[in-house]
Amino acid sequence: MKNTIRPVNKDFEEFDLFSQLKSLGIQYDKEHILEIDVKKNGYIYLPPNKDNYIYEVLTGAVKLGGYSENGDSYVYEILPSTEFFGNLKYLNGQFQEYAKALVDSKIRLYNLDFFKTIIVTNPIITNWFISYLVKRWCSAELKLKNIKEKQIEERITALQKQLNVEIIDTKGTPYLLFNVLSKKDMGDLIGVTRQTVASILEKQLVF
Repeated sequence: MKNTIRPVNKDFEEFDLFSQLKSLGIQYDKEHILEIDVKKNGYIYLPPNKDNYIYEVLTGAVKLGGYSENGDSYVYEILPSTEFFGNLKYLNGQFQEYAKALVDSKIRLYNLDFFKTIIVTNPIITNWFISYLVKRWCSAELKLKNIKEKQIEERITALQKQLNVEIIDTKGTPYLLFNVLSKKDMGDLIGVTRQTVASILEKQLVF
């Protein structure tokens, strides 16, 4: 069976929610949608994140993570442009995370109530949103599968392939997404320590 680096959804890869709103004639104003610039390493939000928004990465990239019981931070998701994140607030306050810009990034914010309304009242947007959730769900399952089944060297190789994506910051500077991650970020994503990641990457450079 061919190993999948990340899930592909050909029907919706080119879907642009913002453009779709315009083409459907859906009315909105600055209370519904706005854009912000976030500097490299700047937080978009921190727990408990009481803001009522869903976020879209326009340029740059974002990492999502949380905090352990002893206060240590960890990363569980890396999102380049066109990806969405945020709290839909269906879990009664149980969901806690932070969102941080990996490079200078531009983020679009959708008012949460407005976002929920458009995804349940328009069949085209509803279908896209269900498809998008399934893609992200599949991506999370693939990460767990890699951690369970692959050797550490294979996990790092798979992560490199998955994040072999060019991103561009708000100043127009290009980066390779994998290269802007710290060793700790990499370790968190594949279930090992930063020291293990550094050691393996050093060996790969030697050979």
